[in-house]
This record gives sequence, structure tokens and C-alpha cells, in this order.
Amino acid sequence: MSDESGGLTSADENRRAFDAAAPVYDAEYEDLPGIRRMRAATHALYLKYFSPGARLLEINCGTGTDALFLARHSMRVMATDLSASMIDQVHRKADAAGLAGSVEARQLSFGELGALRGSVFDGAYSNFGGLNCTDALGDVARNLGALLHPGGIFIASVMPRFSLSETAAFLSHLHLRGAFRRLSRGPVMARFHGAHVATYYHSHRAFRSAFRERFVHLETVGLAVLTPPPNFTRANRRAGITLLEHLDRWAAPLPLFRVIGDHYAIVLRRIP
Repeated sequence: MSDESGGLTSADENRRAFDAAAPVYDAEYEDLPGIRRMRAATHALYLKYFSPGARLLEINCGTGTDALFLARHSMRVMATDLSASMIDQVHRKADAAGLAGSVEARQLSFGELGALRGSVFDGAYSNFGGLNCTDALGDVARNLGALLHPGGIFIASVMPRFSLSETAAFLSHLHLRGAFRRLSRGPVMARFHGAHVATYYHSHRAFRSAFRERFVHLETVGLAVLTPPPNFTRANRRAGITLLEHLDRWAAPLPLFRVIGDHYAIVLRRIP
């Protein structure tokens, strides 16, 4: 598959983008208020469903922030990412934190999970829209079904096809194209660190459908439903954000609101 970037495949473009982003990723993103809020919400789900001693698989691990968090809570993580530079960052951070024995990092994309056949994990997770880089969710579901113990939990943070907070933020700047970009029928090409990254927005219904044969749905929580999305940094620092945070926590588990945040966190259990 080629795109407008000179014949490179989508995977090549994604790898190039995230290789370039790896050295500055934490500095640019980890301290954003929106990122901190969403990460705290997903971490709460991890601790709810993953137990100390569990062996976990991470898809699209980035620089390893989540893997280190779970390792500090006595879990073992195989962290995977298509970017070699991201994997280098995971090794560096795990070594610095004294957690190298609990975090194994391996360069592997979600399209290559079949290479792990024979390994068995107690749970798996993918944070911050990693699975929005593919439209082959059925393949991911099949591979995860073969890798998880019966009853194993998979938690994914996914960008839906409509985001109330993002649409409102773009409309407040009279940016109509941005406000409705998620409704595009095909992938949205985003410029990221010098490359074009194809983004596929997955509705909650479509995501559940892709995993239905092997997983049962347990719960879904909305992320940044009413608070500004992370990339709107000025809006995240305005007066009144604390009130929106309280409202966000109220709205996050409600059936309508939970699927129209900047992301939704969906919890699935492997069918025995």
C-alpha cells in the first residue's frame, strides 16, 4: 500500500514518524494536562483488571511509560512497537528505573503479533490510539485471541469517529475541516514529525464487532469527553478547567458520553 509520500508503505511512514519522534516524545507530550488526565484514567483501569505478578503484552508501547508504571506495580511486560527508536527509549528508561528485569522491549508492530505465537499472556493493552494506525482490527483480534489466556483482559484506548470535545474545540476556532475530519470515509493523513501517518477512526460499535468472536465486552470509559483534547494546550490551561474535569468524571461511564470522548477506553475479556 502506498500513499502520497513517495511510494513508502503506511508501515514505513509510521515507523519513520515515530523513529523521529522518539527522542523528544516524552518532553513534548507527557506533561500536557490532557495527556496526564487520560493516562491517569487508563492506569486506573489497568490496576482494576491486571493483578500483581501478571505477564502482560503491550501493543504500540511508545517510550514505555505505561510499561514502567505496571512494572512498578509488580507486573511483567513485553512492550512492543514498530519503531526501533521507541524501543531504544524503553530500554533506556527501564534501565534507569532499575526495572529492566520486569520490562522486555521488542520491535514488533501490531501486524506482526503472529510472531509471538507460542507465548501466553495474562492480559494485553494498547494506549493512546495505537490501534488507530490500522484498519485491520480483525487480524489484531485473531492474534490476541491466540496469545491471551482464556479470561485474559485486553484494554485499548481508541479514537472514535466523533469526539465532542475535539469538534467543539475546532469549531471555537472556526476550523470546520478539523471539526469533522474523523467522519472521513478513508484514513485521515496526519503530518507527524516529518512523515504522513494514516489514522483510522474506529467507532465503538465497529471495534466491538471486530473482537466479538473471541472477546466479550466488560466496560467502556470515555476519555476527555468534556475537557479539551490534549493538543489544545491553551484551552487546557483556561479558568474553569477544574469544573470540566469534575464533569468529565461524571460523564465518562455514561452510555452516550463514553463513546464520544477524544478517546474511549474499552475493556474486553478473552472468551474461554
